Amino acid sequence: MNRSDRLGEEKINKLLWSLSAPAIIGMLSISVYNITDTIFIGHSVGKLGIAGISVALPLLLLIGTFGHMIGLGGASIISRALGARNKDKATLTLHNLVMLILCINMILMILVATNLSFLLKVFGANEEILPYAMQYTIWALPGSFFINIVFVLVNQIRAEGNAKFPMISQISSSVINLIIDPIFIFGFGWGMMGAGLATSISQFIIALMAFWYFSYNPKSVLKLNVKQIFTIPDKSITKETFAIGASSFGRQAASSIMAIILNNALLYYSGAAAIAAFGIIHRISMFIFMPLFGINQGFMPIAGYNYGAKKYDRVLSVLKTAITWSTGLCIFALLLFSVFSETFISFFTTDKQLIDIGSKALKIFILAFPVIGLHIIGSGLFQVLGKAKASFFLAVSRQLLFLIPCVFIFPLFWGKDGIWFSFPVADVCAAIVTLVLILFLVKKLKKEMISESVKQSEFFEVYP
Repeated sequence: MNRSDRLGEEKINKLLWSLSAPAIIGMLSISVYNITDTIFIGHSVGKLGIAGISVALPLLLLIGTFGHMIGLGGASIISRALGARNKDKATLTLHNLVMLILCINMILMILVATNLSFLLKVFGANEEILPYAMQYTIWALPGSFFINIVFVLVNQIRAEGNAKFPMISQISSSVINLIIDPIFIFGFGWGMMGAGLATSISQFIIALMAFWYFSYNPKSVLKLNVKQIFTIPDKSITKETFAIGASSFGRQAASSIMAIILNNALLYYSGAAAIAAFGIIHRISMFIFMPLFGINQGFMPIAGYNYGAKKYDRVLSVLKTAITWSTGLCIFALLLFSVFSETFISFFTTDKQLIDIGSKALKIFILAFPVIGLHIIGSGLFQVLGKAKASFFLAVSRQLLFLIPCVFIFPLFWGKDGIWFSFPVADVCAAIVTLVLILFLVKKLKKEMISESVKQSEFFEVYP
């Protein structure tokens, strides 16, 4: 590597860190308040309270899937438009995204509110768990619609290259939740209702902050105009938004489908305690997944911007760095959770049965952690480059192609442990598929680099 290449790579690494670090901090702050939510419920309501949240969360995440789809699909368009110096298209896209998510939220609110009990039963709530899940979801449901708006706007803020504001807003939301959560749960004795209400209030505040950014913040590149929001969305932008965002929707929808099958399988083989154990493991794993998503969110605007500017060498450089960082983080997590699995589970509950089930399951769950980063960054790469089909395929491959079949088959041979072993097997399979697609894309980008280099040399020969 020559000196100019080395300096270019150092610049890319520095830029990736400047965008990823705030995203990681913001994501971790969300993890902290989700985890403390569960800890408070575990110590105030008990095992069934944790099981209730574990059943409700996939439903709430499914609602948030629409915000991710619109937000990330639009961010890909906006980052490439800004890279190509087309601010008018970026501004039009921003207004289209807000209108789309407002319409989707109205439809979702009606559908979910009128079918809540049925939906929670589908997601694994039995008669024992259902009252707890219902009480939490009713009060947390408004927050899921606010967070959809947040997902849309925050991704556009990152597409502008501003990673600090999303971090500040996420930390603010987390701090507010951490303050009012124990007051509502313990002080007022509201239990499940208090946890749900605290979540909705904190998410409403972060939505207001996101709207303020695009309406009044002088540092924002793009501006929101109320009149432009309430217009018919542009068909081509809407189509591209859904096409690119389909991978995010597919990933989250696949996770929800997986949760339905997994919760019902756990209920069948082990009962409510196993659902509660998975709920705890899911929250513990967020300490790793959220930073991984933070790295991915820092990586995507850089890759998209440079791809739009046809600087493919920088795309490859930031891809290499992002995969290296995410893999290192996952190896650290594997070592940490392997050694202290029982300690981490004990933070959430004093129930001995739950601690035993959870600590054993966590050690199995994390076996293939080192390859997860490759899969997440790979999915983000294809998404931000506008490769909708490949991105969608990668997004759903882990859950639909690998994890769900394993959950059905493995317990037939290994009982309840087979459910937990399904996770590392699915992670390895998904990583292999991702690696193959990345290698094909890298080969294609290198050909594009050679082609661009030849065109430039021919230009200077004609116009010396």
